Amino acid sequence: MRLTARIIAVVAAICGIASIATACGNDVATEPSKDSDPVVVEINFSGDSVDPHGSQIDVPVGHRVELDVTADAAGEIHVHSDPEQSAAYGVGTTRISLGAFEIPGQYEVESHTLGKTIVTLEVK
Repeated sequence: MRLTARIIAVVAAICGIASIATACGNDVATEPSKDSDPVVVEINFSGDSVDPHGSQIDVPVGHRVELDVTADAAGEIHVHSDPEQSAAYGVGTTRISLGAFEIPGQYEVESHTLGKTIVTLEVK
């Protein structure tokens, strides 16, 4: 009888651990869909200034980023990502799609024309 009680206790413990592991598995957050609303960053160039300038923007992992650029002169934006991205913008309003950021980290968005950091994308 003692051996049977031990076996029942071990089986009960294993089943309890299995049910706890299964329950914990249900609490895992799912990754955002690439179809989720993008994070939109509005950027305004006027003369030698840019707004925002040096701001940090939070981006959930897996979300797309789009830049709405309004400028009084043409220029280029560079993103320190992997792979690195560059995009030209013209006078007026230009929408630049950077795609989805899958890897957590900080990604600087710069104006090569002005030599300034516009924003840092904080992907987490």
